[in-house]
Amino acid sequence: MFNIIKNKNYKEEIFFNRKELGEILNIYGSMVAKGEWKDYAIFINKNVVGFDIYRKATEKPLFQIIKNLKSKFGQKYCLKDQHGKIVKYSSELKYIISLLHKKNLRLIK
Repeated sequence: MFNIIKNKNYKEEIFFNRKELGEILNIYGSMVAKGEWKDYAIFINKNVVGFDIYRKATEKPLFQIIKNLKSKFGQKYCLKDQHGKIVKYSSELKYIISLLHKKNLRLIK
């Protein structure tokens, strides 16, 4: 018999969940196959998790998909452009991903 220990101090969201990461990697993989994106980085701190998308590893990220782990207003996700400007906030990751599909990599300048 197994006992399940429930830790009340455990924070459930500390990263992208499997579904979210799958959606991000799906679009990332398709754009790598087209030769548009070349590299990515993931950053984590106690309030935010982000997925940076690069054309070249030596440049600033083209886009950043950011998940706010402490969101109080329901706008959990945001998309930033290469200048750090917020393109869109959303409560659903699929909307952020659809923006990347619609833009089809037309960079925001």
